[in-house]
Amino acid sequence: MGKHLGTLIWAVLLSMLAANPLWAAEEDEEPAPFVTPELVVPEPASAVMGWVDSREPQSLNGSWKLLVDPMQVGTPGGFFGGWATTRTPVDAFQLLEYSYPDAADIRVPGDFNTQRQELFFYRDTVWYQRNFNVEAEADTRYHLWFGGANFDATVFLNGAPVARHKGGYVPFSVDVTAHLQPEGNDLVIRINNRLGDDTVPTGRTDWWPYGGLTRDVMLVATPEQYIVNAKVVLNNDRNAITAEVATEGFAAGDEVTVVIPQLDISQTARISDNGDAQLSIPAQPELWHPDAPKLYRVELAAGDDRVSDQIGFRTIETSGTTIMLNGEPIKFKGISTHEEPIGRDGVAYSEADMRVLFNEAKNLGVNFVRAAHYPYSRHAARVADEMGILLWEEVPIYWNIAWENADTLAIARDQISRLIERDWNRASVVIWSVANETPYSESRMKFLGRLIDDVRELDDSRLVSAALLGDTRRELKHVAAHLAAHGQGSDIASDEEKAIFQGVLAAAGEAAPEPGSSFTLVIDDPLGELVDIVSYNEYFGWYYARALAPQMGVSEQTIRKLMLQFIPQVTMSTAFGKPMFISEFGAGAKAGKRGEGVWTEDYQAAVYRAQIAMLSHSPQVQGMTPWILKDFRAMLRSLPGIQDYRNRKGLIDQNGRRKQAFYVLRDFYNGPWADTH
Repeated sequence: MGKHLGTLIWAVLLSMLAANPLWAAEEDEEPAPFVTPELVVPEPASAVMGWVDSREPQSLNGSWKLLVDPMQVGTPGGFFGGWATTRTPVDAFQLLEYSYPDAADIRVPGDFNTQRQELFFYRDTVWYQRNFNVEAEADTRYHLWFGGANFDATVFLNGAPVARHKGGYVPFSVDVTAHLQPEGNDLVIRINNRLGDDTVPTGRTDWWPYGGLTRDVMLVATPEQYIVNAKVVLNNDRNAITAEVATEGFAAGDEVTVVIPQLDISQTARISDNGDAQLSIPAQPELWHPDAPKLYRVELAAGDDRVSDQIGFRTIETSGTTIMLNGEPIKFKGISTHEEPIGRDGVAYSEADMRVLFNEAKNLGVNFVRAAHYPYSRHAARVADEMGILLWEEVPIYWNIAWENADTLAIARDQISRLIERDWNRASVVIWSVANETPYSESRMKFLGRLIDDVRELDDSRLVSAALLGDTRRELKHVAAHLAAHGQGSDIASDEEKAIFQGVLAAAGEAAPEPGSSFTLVIDDPLGELVDIVSYNEYFGWYYARALAPQMGVSEQTIRKLMLQFIPQVTMSTAFGKPMFISEFGAGAKAGKRGEGVWTEDYQAAVYRAQIAMLSHSPQVQGMTPWILKDFRAMLRSLPGIQDYRNRKGLIDQNGRRKQAFYVLRDFYNGPWADTH
């Protein structure tokens, strides 16, 4: 009897699971009761909803509830019932194994890793929940807008799955008009920040994979017919402002108006069959420049819809090996950053965070920031617009990507398109970067070629680049020979080491360099043919010494001291007649640690002096962003007492304490190198 009763219970449970509309099993496939089901969830809107800050959106920031779910038992359709909606037991006999009212509080925006100590290293599923009310108006559509959710987010509203986005960092939205109720809307977000071989980025990165709702969350109201987004830029001839406006719900022939009051511009265009409108307006605006970051109020109107933004107008292009801003040569005096605030762990999520970070960059004398290695919040480019900082923005195509995986490519294409559609009106943004330190392969070339084509199709008013690795094996071979020649005449190497150097030179034969000879490093990665600026990450004085010492059988101390003497004799160049940009160089140092050897401020400063001497006489180099402004969190960096899970290459530490190299770079940027006249 018991056996038959158990079979009956399981049959009832399975029939209940199979009847669940969220259950994604095949029609004839019997679902296993303890397997985490796959959900059928709509995709978010394909286009980025722009100009949202002018719509007076309802903020959903603030205190949310958080449940941690490493076993994914909260997924609807499974045996455990699902956590997609808030429930409380109706009486003492109802079994529920979760509770949002009793859950921990979490701040949005922000990552969960640094808000709760026990989640510092956590990389898996969590559930966010909050309630909100809305006074819905007639003839109005309501859109949930997320500035970014790391890295796989599924949105449930009042129990219904309304959108799923994979990739993180970039904005997405979904029309939820049909799901809203006047009071007590129950908003639940399932987020997983675990990365793997097929994600973008992959599971192995040199920064912290902060998880959660790391950007603003808003409810945006629009009319039934509304402006989705618009790109408003200066043409390359600097004599007209062009506007490309995307709309929803309007009929062909309806009108869109662009108004720029300070320029006495008011011009109208008709919407086409596909919902777009295009305008070209003769204009001579004051050009945006780091020394004078002029912004204009731009207003758009269509039907009952009105949006506005502050936009600067400028051009960026290259001429041979020169970068041209507004038709004039410019060198990029830059620094790299991560999206972490000064004085606090976690994500820099606010305008105030970015203003403090960029202000410290300005204190270096920079006119340029490389915002590595992923899209920052929308506040970054807005602050840069106001402060007069040129920006490099990037997607996390980083190290070893699954180049032949179609889903991986889809995530990458989605990230770059959403980044561009969000920031194409930011005058500060002058470079879109599609990758960082990716080894050469044919599949990599095809993958990145597709992204570069996407970038140029979406926005041809900016430059395209990627931070390249170069041919490391070939470069180290040449450097080893030159170091051997240099070491022959130096008093740094011992007699035994000089004998080793002699052997290295003998093995090089006729290619052996002469003592004191210079060395030109030529970057010839085929990706250089596709980009506008050839960017290169190099670590002369840091990693190269560690690699060469065991290969040559010479002490690392000898190699490092010889390297510091040798670096100024190197010239950087490329095989392409394009500007060269040094996107990374640097060395690690623990703030306050002085003396000789690695991890000291003194050694870091010595590397910077040698690098500056090298790059100053490399005429193809038109800019640089040393690595990096601030020490930042990284799981790869665990050395106790020195790193403590931080990358220590910052010019300031995590609390803003300046190291000696900060002043070395500041003095260089305040000198004559960037004088292009």
